[in-house]
Amino acid sequence: MDRVALIGENSVEYINMLLDIWNCGNSAVLIDWKTPFLTALEMMKEANVKQCIIEKRLIEYKDISSVQGIEFVVFERKDNFAQCLPYDTYDKFQSNYEKNEAVIVYSSGITGKPKGVILSHYAINTNADTIIDYMHLKNYDCIYIANTISHSSTLTGELLVALKTRTKLVIAPTVVPSRFVLNNIEIYKVSIICVNPTLLDMYADEVSRNKYILTSLKTIYVCGSILNDRIYNKAHDVFKDTIIYNVYGLSEAGQLLTIHREDCCNDNSVGKANKNVEIVIVNKQGKRVKNGERGIIHVKTKFLYSGYVARTDGSKSLYKGWLNTGDIGFFDEYGELHIVDRIDDVATIDSHIIYPADIENKILLNCKVKDCVVLIVNCNEENLLCCLYTAETDLTQHIKTSLSTIVMQYEIPKLFIRVDCIPRSRNGKVMKREIGKFEINKHLRLLGKCNN
Repeated sequence: MDRVALIGENSVEYINMLLDIWNCGNSAVLIDWKTPFLTALEMMKEANVKQCIIEKRLIEYKDISSVQGIEFVVFERKDNFAQCLPYDTYDKFQSNYEKNEAVIVYSSGITGKPKGVILSHYAINTNADTIIDYMHLKNYDCIYIANTISHSSTLTGELLVALKTRTKLVIAPTVVPSRFVLNNIEIYKVSIICVNPTLLDMYADEVSRNKYILTSLKTIYVCGSILNDRIYNKAHDVFKDTIIYNVYGLSEAGQLLTIHREDCCNDNSVGKANKNVEIVIVNKQGKRVKNGERGIIHVKTKFLYSGYVARTDGSKSLYKGWLNTGDIGFFDEYGELHIVDRIDDVATIDSHIIYPADIENKILLNCKVKDCVVLIVNCNEENLLCCLYTAETDLTQHIKTSLSTIVMQYEIPKLFIRVDCIPRSRNGKVMKREIGKFEINKHLRLLGKCNN
């Protein structure tokens, strides 16, 4: 088995290349086509890739002659518009339940170097089967892929699901205006689309401004990052005749750990554990917490990853060797799971535990705030809360006043900075490496909060 890198925008050609890699008994190293070329080279060398199949336009002006040890094979994407996956591509797919390596997918790398997650054929195919069992696809269904196939959720939960069931699948470019996607939903009578919260927000805004005939769209699945209450409520108001299911998964443990159904969809939860998945929530001592109490989410499933490319250890298990997801959550009174925050983002200020995502959720209830992020900044050996937000006018005092009635005093940020935009990945996750350009420490010094 060889590891073959594949880099390109979503296209029929890209999918055919992926199937060719698998049918030759090799593993596909999927690298997002938006990854800077030098970073992609580092990822390939780390994964010991000997061959890279890459879309022509992504390499046209790159000097690859000096790259040692990697053979580049170039392919062209013929069409730059939406199209249905042809029948002969379905015919090339072969279900495979062997335990050998199938694919390496990369985490978003928003806070550091992306991690290469190794997944077996057994893991991705068994996971896809579980998703098929949950979706109850009909012969008239049509799935539209809105995210990059190099992401594990798109690969397993959309592409493999369609290939296995021969469900009509629409392939299209991903970095496009919302109207492009919504028009294609009309044209191809799309019934299912899987999006992250950022895309859902964009589509909801577009539908609220312009008229679209979306009668075919029966289900929207949301995953990839935390769905805040504002987007959740807006989407339900806009897509009145469409069921919206908020689900939860991660590359290391399968992409559908929890599921929503009509009888299991209370508030903005991510539902209950999927088939063949067990979920517990524990404290830092590894003791299970009561329903309603927050803790660290651990899961047990047969879809587990085989490891990381660079032997990077994940979060240490605190419960019976189960996978520590690194997410904070709780079970509500109905036994449904709610995702609160990433454990890496949680901090302690004056002996109080702070959940930044909680505060962001409350700030975003103000309809004039378009986006925000709450950060923990260390100045003078003291943790301080800071908030970056986007709005048409300065809303700092208004936000402070609103927060004072709904959160504890220690949860109100010490610094508010209005910015043009919050840097986010296409998955909706904040690109924390880009936050430095806002010079937060400089603003804190002006307030006399920081001497650094």
